[in-house]
Amino acid sequence: MKIRALMVIVVAGLLTQLVPKAPISASVGVNSFSLAGQILAQKAHSHIKQGDRLMLKHRAPYFNVPLSAKSTVDSFSVYDIGQPGETFSVQAVAGELVALQDMNRGTFWVPIWYTTEASSRIQNTTPTYVSMRPEAKLALTPGGSLKWSDNDLSDREQRISVARWDDWYGVIATPAEWRQDYDIKRPVLLWVNEKNVIKHKEISVGLFERGSTVPTTLIKDIVDLQLEKGVPSEEVAKLLGQPVVREASGIKELRGEALNLGETWRYERPDGHYIVSFTAAGNLELSQWIFPANDKPVKGLQAGNAYHYTYDFTPTPLPATIELPSVWRNQGDLAYAYLVGATDDVLVINGDDGWYSGMHDDSSLYAIHRQTGQKLWQVDAGYGMLYFMMGDSDEAITVYTSLNKEKSEYEDRIRHIRLKDGHVLWEVKPDLEHSEQQIIEIHGVKNSVLIINRPSLGDKLGSLVVLDRNTGKQKWKRSISGDFRVLNVGADDPYVLIQEGNLLQARDPNSGKVAWSMESKVSSGDDPNFYSNYAGGPRIDPFARENTLERWLLHGNQWLLVDLATGQEAARFPAKAGERFEVLNEQYLLIQRPLPGHFKKTDKESYESVLYDALAGKELWTVQGKATKGVIDGQHLYFVIEGIPAKAELKTGRIAWKIPVPASLDMERDLSFMAPGSYVVLNDYLLLSYGDDLLVLDKEDGHMAGRIQDVRMGYAELREQVSRNGLLNRTGDELYAGSANGAFTRFSVKMLEQRLEGLGKQVYFIKQ
Repeated sequence: MKIRALMVIVVAGLLTQLVPKAPISASVGVNSFSLAGQILAQKAHSHIKQGDRLMLKHRAPYFNVPLSAKSTVDSFSVYDIGQPGETFSVQAVAGELVALQDMNRGTFWVPIWYTTEASSRIQNTTPTYVSMRPEAKLALTPGGSLKWSDNDLSDREQRISVARWDDWYGVIATPAEWRQDYDIKRPVLLWVNEKNVIKHKEISVGLFERGSTVPTTLIKDIVDLQLEKGVPSEEVAKLLGQPVVREASGIKELRGEALNLGETWRYERPDGHYIVSFTAAGNLELSQWIFPANDKPVKGLQAGNAYHYTYDFTPTPLPATIELPSVWRNQGDLAYAYLVGATDDVLVINGDDGWYSGMHDDSSLYAIHRQTGQKLWQVDAGYGMLYFMMGDSDEAITVYTSLNKEKSEYEDRIRHIRLKDGHVLWEVKPDLEHSEQQIIEIHGVKNSVLIINRPSLGDKLGSLVVLDRNTGKQKWKRSISGDFRVLNVGADDPYVLIQEGNLLQARDPNSGKVAWSMESKVSSGDDPNFYSNYAGGPRIDPFARENTLERWLLHGNQWLLVDLATGQEAARFPAKAGERFEVLNEQYLLIQRPLPGHFKKTDKESYESVLYDALAGKELWTVQGKATKGVIDGQHLYFVIEGIPAKAELKTGRIAWKIPVPASLDMERDLSFMAPGSYVVLNDYLLLSYGDDLLVLDKEDGHMAGRIQDVRMGYAELREQVSRNGLLNRTGDELYAGSANGAFTRFSVKMLEQRLEGLGKQVYFIKQ
């Protein structure tokens, strides 16, 4: 026995002599559970020193801090996963781990074993339940000295292995609190030798299939460890089973590239949804988890450097998918699609890439046939400016672009385009000055086009030019300077509305003569209508013809309801700094009023919202929070308060219902961006674009009936008004939905309501 032991030691000693100094890797390829293998692994660590370059041979956890025997599994902080082939410079060595430095991710600690050739032999396996001996230990690496007992793992009844290395099982270990504010703690594999596994059983059904008992959070860990970007859809189906529904993907285009659409699979449970998107070739491109938020809602939370792997924590219950066939579906070229005009035969759509400022690359205007969804024509504006106007009875649309995309150079063009076929009826190329000191605006007035070349700084002169909308011929022109504003909205106002300082004038679009005017004692303050992130005033529905010439105008320190034809004042209320409002109808305004201070424990601005009766000239009621997207239906008002859908009694303001959210969330954050579009009212239900979904809510009690299949919604910053007006619209049996993946879809309201009649109420529970 002494001779045999001596031989083992001598062999181990000779083997360590052969190990190169930096990096140490291939020599640990023998069975690491053997005595010689353990000695080799330990000796290999001692050869690594600061400054050495190491390469990962397998996916490896990046710990924020080094581990010791006192470290607990719940203290594991792995926010990122290293990929095979990544190389790093050694900063320090601590036991079985080495500190590596990365320019973008800083310093992190990785088990040295994952830089050895031995680790490259790890094989993913079918998820397998394992039961271990009471005395079993799980090591950070096969044969390593850092070990934990089964009781040290998070309190889960099931232990699941998803990998093998020789005679070792890789068992999933995750901190119980795996979300930390805006960081996601990733799962880690701990290793147990097969001699300590007393029972194992492969999971024979897809993890999301009906017979699966695997908890959703454990499926999350398995997906993280096994489904990498690029895996084929067949592997996803083998692991998870068939999805609840397949949809067009929500993959947006990269800047300057074509829209990249594939297929999205949805797996749904009440406590978590998993959405995986594939390229057109069928390879995994995006992976997204959606969970109810128990504290802080957040969208698009990234798992380390894995840009393709994100988490959403939503403030509302998770909606099940409602299958609903479309009448037709048109796929656009850009990510966002909004309805901006309609006739009996033609729909006009504004396409946009969703970016802004120096990152905005593309926008477009195109027409589709109302009955078939076929595209008729398109104008591409690229990264230049795009304005358009269309009257209620027009069969053509006037379009201004500042960029010739084909030539990739600036060229001002105003084109009057026939809707049915895209034929240019007339075109004008105005001589406009482009500079940081000049702001160009295009407006519409009855039978006319207004071109404003407005100075923004100093006393430099600008100009207002009025063209005939039918011919493109100039009607009249005047110079402008100083505080000059054009207040026209749409294309059918009877007069050109010009505000200069204290003076408001209505000028005839044909002659330029003053039809009526009014003067205030003080100059008008900031008009929110001139802010691109403002979504107030009246909602402009492309299907609803305006039946009144009255409009709310800011004049001096008052908001006046003015008859545009006569200049007569019908109502007024004081204009207060910071206030915004929505025009609900000819009688009611929904005012958002900022309050001094902030909510407790948050930095969010605090608001109260007021229902104002313009006919009576008084405030009817007040509710805490910022209420937006208001719509009146009978004796009730539906709105979104701090981003949460709600219903109130119109006369009293009593809240009839509000979508349930955890108490810790209520009123602490403004989530208004979650609801970019407006409500559509059905007989018994409401439709609302919310987050990525088109939700169906019960009008009576607010319960969530579900989400409409294959409609990908989304919020694009600085498109608040066009989202409010054109993301979701209804006329009669026709329901039109824009999207955040380029689709524009028509549904049948009658078919939807019939489908909803057959659904029972789905109840989801959120911990309060």
